[in-house]
Amino acid sequence: MRIHILGIAGNMTTPLALELTRLGHQISGSDQDQIYPPISTILLKSKIPVNKVIDYQKIDLFIIGSSFKSFTKCQEEFALITKNHYPYISATEYLSQLLDKKINILVAGSYGKSTITSLLIWIFKYAKLNPSYMVGASFINHLPSLTTSTGDYSIIEADESINGLDTQAKFHYYPLTHLLLTSADWEHKESYPSQSSNKQSFIKLINRLPKNGILVYNPNSPSATEISKNYSQALPYNFNFSFNSCLVGKHNQENVMAATTMAIALGIKPKIIQSALNHYRGIKRRLEIKKIINNIIFIDDFAQSKDRIASALEAIHYQYPTHQIKVFFEPHASFLQNKNSIIGFNQAFKNASQITISKIKFSPSVSVDQRTTFQDYHLELGKKITYLPDYQQIIDYYQNNLKPQDILVHFSSGGKKGLDTLNRIISTFTKI
Repeated sequence: MRIHILGIAGNMTTPLALELTRLGHQISGSDQDQIYPPISTILLKSKIPVNKVIDYQKIDLFIIGSSFKSFTKCQEEFALITKNHYPYISATEYLSQLLDKKINILVAGSYGKSTITSLLIWIFKYAKLNPSYMVGASFINHLPSLTTSTGDYSIIEADESINGLDTQAKFHYYPLTHLLLTSADWEHKESYPSQSSNKQSFIKLINRLPKNGILVYNPNSPSATEISKNYSQALPYNFNFSFNSCLVGKHNQENVMAATTMAIALGIKPKIIQSALNHYRGIKRRLEIKKIINNIIFIDDFAQSKDRIASALEAIHYQYPTHQIKVFFEPHASFLQNKNSIIGFNQAFKNASQITISKIKFSPSVSVDQRTTFQDYHLELGKKITYLPDYQQIIDYYQNNLKPQDILVHFSSGGKKGLDTLNRIISTFTKI
């Protein structure tokens, strides 16, 4: 088939394009005018054309990615597609069909999804169960983020956000026989107007489980515990298991217990699980140590919400109790544009001695009185915070303010500029 993907340069759509190419389809796509490495490099290497002139009448199917509304070219293409009644489907719906197997495991919750999903994938592959899967992160072990197979299992990182053509949470589209729930906190305020509506979406997810389905939930999460208690096949993470892994921090040990509880419940032997964990290296941008120079440790992490930030900083402090932790924070996540989203940041950043915040962006869809400003961050974080909207300022600041026994943590959910800035900071110390 000839398939064209709108919003192709995304965490979900790029892996989809690669997998469809592997399956023999002819893929093209569109996105913003300028896309950056590593995605631009990946698509170029795979010979997938982006933003090229196409013959719309020769396309068999258009797949509409979640980000298509963000780019003028994609909006114009979608208008042409609907006007001419060309066949199209949302990326979420397409993936739900592609990954539908006899046994479908969803990993949902407001934190820990990517790590737990990747752990389950790695364990199931070691058990030779040949799963199909999708995870919104990159394996350090060099596995693709999305793979389809002939096996009976699928393992899917299931997001609660509502984007693109979706009219409900992504996890409501995906096939479901078993569920692992890390939490049900109200993270995506851009998708849910209230905590109650967020909670109801998670309850609806649990209600989709078949009677013989297994629900593994986090007993340390009040929100997950509350909505799981009435399901007959609910199992809390089993902290009595004794498994070793290379992952850093208490929250990652919790993630290991989550994955191993589900794996054992589905019949995988502990010996196989431990063998898998012995070779599992983790996923990129989850407490990924980029470099250690002159006893200064540079770490890159995906965290944006208060729970993820707190977990990451607690893990780092636990591992390096004598180091000063400094944070370069990029508020990229769309939910951070609402000032209510940063309530509790003071506690989340308690293990950081200093925080630098890059440029704060906003969407016109967020009313002026609800937009997050530097003043809101200052009220939460006080004297710890420095606002440097220019990236060169950030480079200069850390060049002058990092010393041995410091840790610089970069928190960002994406963007080439921030990653380039982190690498430039590292390079200034490499040359010393």
